[in-house]
Amino acid sequence: MFPILLSTTHLTSSHFAPLLALHAKGTDIVNSAGETVILRGVNLGGWLVEEMWMTPWQEEPPHGTDLPKIEDHVSLWGVVEKRFGADAMYKIRDTWRDNWITESDFSRIRAAGFNHVRVPFLYSLLDEPNGLKRLHWAVDTAAKYGLYSILDLHGAPGCQNESDHSGQVRKNRLWFDVENITKFEDVWMTLGREFGSDPNVAMFDLMNEPMGAPNPAMLAIVYDRVYRAVRKTAPDKLLVIEDGYKGFDTTIHPNVAGWTNVVYSLHFYNFDAKEPGDHIKGLKSHTPKEKELQGYRQTPLYIGEFNLEPHGTPQGMHDVTSEMEKLGWSWTMWTYKTDSKGGPMGQWGFYSREHKPDPINAFQDSIETLMKKIQTTRTENFKAVSGLAESIKR
Repeated sequence: MFPILLSTTHLTSSHFAPLLALHAKGTDIVNSAGETVILRGVNLGGWLVEEMWMTPWQEEPPHGTDLPKIEDHVSLWGVVEKRFGADAMYKIRDTWRDNWITESDFSRIRAAGFNHVRVPFLYSLLDEPNGLKRLHWAVDTAAKYGLYSILDLHGAPGCQNESDHSGQVRKNRLWFDVENITKFEDVWMTLGREFGSDPNVAMFDLMNEPMGAPNPAMLAIVYDRVYRAVRKTAPDKLLVIEDGYKGFDTTIHPNVAGWTNVVYSLHFYNFDAKEPGDHIKGLKSHTPKEKELQGYRQTPLYIGEFNLEPHGTPQGMHDVTSEMEKLGWSWTMWTYKTDSKGGPMGQWGFYSREHKPDPINAFQDSIETLMKKIQTTRTENFKAVSGLAESIKR
């Protein structure tokens, strides 16, 4: 196992040895020294994929304007560009990214007891002038603090579901337009060339929550195409295959498909919980079946997203993460930080602002005001949920 530092102070990069490449061995993730690794981490949500419910952007346009409601990444930056032009939009967007996550955040994440970050991003990041540079910065900076990175394609070409976190609501065209699938292959071949040999990148999460697939067969076909494409440039990288909420039992067996070095991933949320104990009860009710299915597939299992809201408590987080680790499952909490317009949202963010923020109003704020408001989203202005770090430390 990798040691987890227990200090809650910020750490410097001199504390950490180089990370070792990871691969699958049966149902375990192991490093190149043959040691079993449990990945424990947080998602960097809201950074490269802005979600309105957890960020302070004003959503509703004022009366009398022809500007659309801001619902997602595409509409957010579309409104900014329509008001100020493309050059100003890029500057404002870079300001968001330069402040929502900074180098000090990776120090905080390691000090809190985690050993990796999952980095959600959209395929369109690769088409931006400095998009790949942004990903390289995240991977390199995380590694300075002893953290692996998991590159998570949160939004595929054409969108793989209709949700805002794929970049654009109500789209879901990946599955039905072959040019989107071809572009999807190209994206991962590019990422394979950039990061395939980098040991600091633990895994490629090929596609986040592909719940828009019309059926499991189509999901398998598209995954197979992308698997074979990325293997041309990253033959040895661990690849994450998600079930898209269609059930672990609908996923194909890797040996039948000819896949190697893959990890299956499930996301756990229990929005119907009525009390704190319902989260651990819900997890335990599913684990016998999931463990059996994992054994048939002979792959590691990675819980790429989970949270315990509603009714989240530090004790509940301890119980759930401990249970997953007993099963040998790696996990990543959603999410590192939230800045909701309504104020703190329980444990949805490891960090959150203590009070309601002044919403960032892309419809009416000047460029100067937008910049000033964005700068207040730095984590220095937020507070960690009391007891949460202590509940997960090992």
